[in-house]
Amino acid sequence: MNIGSICENGDILSVIRIVNILITIIKIIIPIILMVTLMIDYTRAVYKNDSEALVRTNKTASGKVLAAMLIFFIPTFVNVIADISSYDTKGITACIANATPEKIEAAYVSFAQKIVDIAKEEVTEPTYLQATQEVSKLKESEDKSRLQKELEEIKKALEEKKKKQQEEWESHQKIERGWMFPAGSTTTTTIGGKLFATDAPAGTRLTAFFGGNDSVHQGLGGGHGAIDIGLGRGTYVIATRSGTVVSPTASDRIDYPDSYIKPDENGKYNCAGLKANYVKIDHGDGTMSGYAHFLANTITVRAGDHVDQGQVIGQVGSSGCSTGPHLHFEVYVNGTRVDPLDYVSVTNPRP
Repeated sequence: MNIGSICENGDILSVIRIVNILITIIKIIIPIILMVTLMIDYTRAVYKNDSEALVRTNKTASGKVLAAMLIFFIPTFVNVIADISSYDTKGITACIANATPEKIEAAYVSFAQKIVDIAKEEVTEPTYLQATQEVSKLKESEDKSRLQKELEEIKKALEEKKKKQQEEWESHQKIERGWMFPAGSTTTTTIGGKLFATDAPAGTRLTAFFGGNDSVHQGLGGGHGAIDIGLGRGTYVIATRSGTVVSPTASDRIDYPDSYIKPDENGKYNCAGLKANYVKIDHGDGTMSGYAHFLANTITVRAGDHVDQGQVIGQVGSSGCSTGPHLHFEVYVNGTRVDPLDYVSVTNPRP
């Protein structure tokens, strides 16, 4: 905190004002006490006609007078020394000059206005509460009334924001069984009498196909064992069928960060050491589904959990070998990965 900001802080200016008052009292009271005691000593010596006491009083008189003058003129001496020194004391003297009741209140108003402006911009509970606290420090005035009205507007905006967030949350909770994503129309395909279902928002496209050997998936031996569905970061992913989670296990990490890998100078991608946040579900009839590249710390299930069709299991991210947010989706039949497009439908399935 610099001197300028200190001089604009009402709490600090209030302390400086108290210190100033104490200094003023000291510089007046102590010289008076010294002069009164000196006069008493002289009066006693003269009244008793005590020559020795008069001599002692004369010896201490000059010291008491000098001390009284020094104490009384200390602020002036300090200012003179400050003026002739090389140290920049403008900020300090400004703090002292600003420590008046009017300027202290103005500092409180200025600071409260800054916090209120921040609360207007951010519209969050902590900033609103801080702004309310700062405005409450102000004396009754036009400025306080004006800031209180601004706080009322911020409170309304905060309530609207909370209402909107609640509506969005409730909409996520209303995901219908069979959906994979929170928007669009459901499409289904069956296998062995059991339902696989996906749902992708309008405009969703596949960014990689099963068995593909594009520049990212080269060297996988047999090609890409899934389809990649391009989706926005944070999109909710749900289980395509009910079943038992077999991964992640208790020992698996599920907090790998988004990687956004880039090609080297030869146009090749190096995925060595990169691991994706991954969920696999066993549906109990020889089929399993796998989901990868979840956003860190969004996976909501663990190995052994039972999940219902349509249950949220995480959010789309870009962890592992990934060039951007998407869902890597696998289907297993009797332990072998097969083309998911033979069992599910998605928007724009093939080029």
